[in-house]
Amino acid sequence: MPADIVFEHSESIASPSGIHKASVSCRTGSPNETVSQAMVSTPNGGSGLIAFYSPRVSMGFVWKSDHELIVRYPADLPAPRINVINSSFGRGGKGRVIYEAVPRTDIRPLRWTRVGEQRTVTEERLESGVLVAIETGNGLEYSYSWDLHEPDSLSKALQAQGLQGGGYSWAGIVHGLVALRAPDISDEIDLDPEGDGLLVRSTNRAALVTVAQLVAAAKRDRTLLQAAIERARLDGQME
Repeated sequence: MPADIVFEHSESIASPSGIHKASVSCRTGSPNETVSQAMVSTPNGGSGLIAFYSPRVSMGFVWKSDHELIVRYPADLPAPRINVINSSFGRGGKGRVIYEAVPRTDIRPLRWTRVGEQRTVTEERLESGVLVAIETGNGLEYSYSWDLHEPDSLSKALQAQGLQGGGYSWAGIVHGLVALRAPDISDEIDLDPEGDGLLVRSTNRAALVTVAQLVAAAKRDRTLLQAAIERARLDGQME
């Protein structure tokens, strides 16, 4: 069923040098589609941190250095899932995150800005991941995504190779797969990695179907997976 989703961002808190910025991103839709997630933006992308299934959750951010961040969240909310992925940020996960549950009164309310809205037209579960058609102010767009919570994420296998194991590693793998098997679509897709997942966007549905097929094939075929990793390393795109 089509669904309307509104996106908002809180004000951001910059690290000492200004190279990183911490904020909260809020996506509000149906009751099961509402989420507030702490984020760290970097010059090369962003990292998703803890999330709560409530709208406009204010969190406190204290930078100890450019590579160490304290995130304070309301203690009256259900305990968030904290793991290796959302306890780091930046390329290679070099930044460290420390979480503290505190009384809501100890957190300064954040200011929110509406940044856009979209209407989900269709959502299709594929062999690996989900393909979504989205109606925006610019017309119809598509996105393909999956995350570390899927049973075939290969996170541990990738980490055993010294890789980040999450969205940044899969962004490199997709780069390698496309370079090896479908170079004609390289200019039609946009990779948006986060610590625990990867979103691929395009205005061309067929290009994302190709990406989904390549990802599914790489998860079944470790030889293809390794070839994609090596190609991404060669191009300086692997983490």
